[in-house]
Amino acid sequence: MKKFKLLLLTTAMSLAMSVVSFAGQWKQDTVGWWYQNDDGTYSANSWQWIDGNSDGVSEYYYFNENGYCLMNTTTPDGKTVNSDGALIVSGVVQTKATAASTTTAAQPTQGTSQNTATTNNKEKMVWKSRTGTKYHSNPNCSNMKNPSHVTQSEAEADGRTPCSKCY
Repeated sequence: MKKFKLLLLTTAMSLAMSVVSFAGQWKQDTVGWWYQNDDGTYSANSWQWIDGNSDGVSEYYYFNENGYCLMNTTTPDGKTVNSDGALIVSGVVQTKATAASTTTAAQPTQGTSQNTATTNNKEKMVWKSRTGTKYHSNPNCSNMKNPSHVTQSEAEADGRTPCSKCY
């Protein structure tokens, strides 16, 4: 009986230790680059902060309706992204400090990086619809169509309050 319990415990521990840990990662095909999140999902029609080189600083990337990162262009909301796909304002890549637990992966490189400046340092990001009075932690809450990813303080400055469903 002791041997059976030991075998069972050993098997259970072996299985528990073999759980694969996924980290988000950039992927590329013939169409372009996209970012697969830790849980296998990807962003579409939205912005996402990504620490592509694990330096503790995230850059802001826009993903189109098919989930591909826009590069060296103007996004649908009128912002400019560089050849790596990172948001630039007045020629400076916009960045923010990344928590130690944030997803990191090698970022796509299609050109040279520009100087970085920290903005919205440790500011919580939320989702807001084009209309409405609430902001959300989940971009799929309340069947929003093409929600914007903004800082919580920006949403509150617009007079929005937290959604009771996702907060």
